[in-house]
Amino acid sequence: MDRDRQISYIDNVITWCLMGLVFILPFVHTMTIRSVFIFLPFALWLYKMAIRREVIFVRNQLTLPLALFTVTVLISLITAVSPAYTLRELRGEVITDFLIFFVAVNNINKKEQINGIIVSLLAGSLVHGAYSAYSYFSHQWDLLDHSFKVGGFTGGYISYSVFLVTVLPFAVYMAVVNSGVKRIFFTGLILLNLFMLYLTHQRGALIALFVMTLIFLWAVRRRIVCLAVAGMVFIAIIFMPNKLLYHGDAGVDLNADTSAAYGNTINSRVALWKFSLKEIGERPFTGIGFGRHSFSIKYQQFKNTDLWHALNTFVNLTLQLGVQGLAMFLFIIWRLAATYRLGLKVARGDSYYLFLAAFLFTIGFFIRNLFDDHYVDDNAQMFWLLTGIGVALFVNIEKLAYKDFRLNHGLRMREKKAYE
Repeated sequence: MDRDRQISYIDNVITWCLMGLVFILPFVHTMTIRSVFIFLPFALWLYKMAIRREVIFVRNQLTLPLALFTVTVLISLITAVSPAYTLRELRGEVITDFLIFFVAVNNINKKEQINGIIVSLLAGSLVHGAYSAYSYFSHQWDLLDHSFKVGGFTGGYISYSVFLVTVLPFAVYMAVVNSGVKRIFFTGLILLNLFMLYLTHQRGALIALFVMTLIFLWAVRRRIVCLAVAGMVFIAIIFMPNKLLYHGDAGVDLNADTSAAYGNTINSRVALWKFSLKEIGERPFTGIGFGRHSFSIKYQQFKNTDLWHALNTFVNLTLQLGVQGLAMFLFIIWRLAATYRLGLKVARGDSYYLFLAAFLFTIGFFIRNLFDDHYVDDNAQMFWLLTGIGVALFVNIEKLAYKDFRLNHGLRMREKKAYE
């Protein structure tokens, strides 16, 4: 078999593996299958380099911040409350996640690859949505009862809400760029996933959805609709039943100082965040070690409770790595946002909406994680796989043959030069 044909087969297998990975990631208890879909493409990437006798590594704006963040995690081993645990988390939550990103960036270079992965992602959301709808309506149901929540096959309603926030912008992308029966199908899928998001009864996810909706409407120049939606949501919050709004006793106590005895879940977060920020203030540059469980190992009073970590990705990372760790993580997000900003400026047609979907999912993901910390496990791996797609589009912006895709070459060169 000649070299070009081998490389073609390798690219096809890598694409199918990434499609399988994006489909299977949200399913609980699929670690073995996930590992195959992660490490087989990596091995094939190395093999492709051996065949071509060259290093295949695409220059991108995230390599430096990802490397600096990894170094920061390594340094946290020095002060970690459990170095062995932090070392395991380094392998599972840093190296594996970033490996997924680099495999995607260095092996995705065609329109068909990206659309195939997105379709596989949405097919998975359909399976979760159908199962959740069946589970919900097969029981005695009440739309105002927040005690019964759906979780798809993810193993938990909180994780499912993160998955839905991730999926929805890409479902909108497919509905916008398609027409006819396909548009009707993807519009129906959007409605199904929106209903499932409500049934998770996760206020942080609804806040993320609200912000994503406003940004989308503003980006597509529906400014009046944007203001109308904001007004309707504001009115809905005023008249929302207390049990839906507070998940407990009515009222927010900003002076809450004990998270062990709380009247509602808002007050528990207030107390937990105050405790965490106090600990950070006393030791701003000394982390307790990377990994969510470092919190409960260090602070035994929270062990075996629902409050076993700081319930905020950014607060958690600061506790684990110190202020320098938070700075490195924000550096990653800033570089990623700058990449999408430039992509939105120069892209036209389908690619504009794909950049917008990637941008919106990133915003929604981290807004959702302001109220919890699910930048871990399958949610984190999904984040880096989809981020790899977005960065691959930016890197290959001239190669991807999108319909009605036109670039002002001079503008693109000036913007990229200024960015670099």
